[in-house]
Amino acid sequence: MAQLGQVVRMKSKAAGGEALWGYRYRVGGRGSRRVQRGGFQSERDAGEALERALERLRRANGTASTLTLAALVDEYLAQHDAQPETIEKLRWLLAKAVAEFGDRRLGELRSQEIAAWSVSHLPPVATGCAGWAP
Repeated sequence: MAQLGQVVRMKSKAAGGEALWGYRYRVGGRGSRRVQRGGFQSERDAGEALERALERLRRANGTASTLTLAALVDEYLAQHDAQPETIEKLRWLLAKAVAEFGDRRLGELRSQEIAAWSVSHLPPVATGCAGWAP
């Protein structure tokens, strides 16, 4: 069963008089406990928060997305609104991670594993720009 929720406009308003947004979903489908969170500044913020909450619930229930890192990168680059050169640069930057973890499902990846790999496979991040002084 696909877990669904909804974004709702709240009755209360922010200090500036603008509408606040929230979301709600049922933990186990019809007849189960309903979770509701509010106070988001925009409908988009509430929608993104709902998606994160539903993904956490799916993981807890063992029904996490089957999306792999490679598929996520492809999806991200396909919807990214930028010049072709920028897309190619992003693809190049992500290629090492995709080569290492691309076939792994997102729910299987652990931040500690990625951090350990990045230390041994990626150059250190520059802390300043040549010729620039504060």
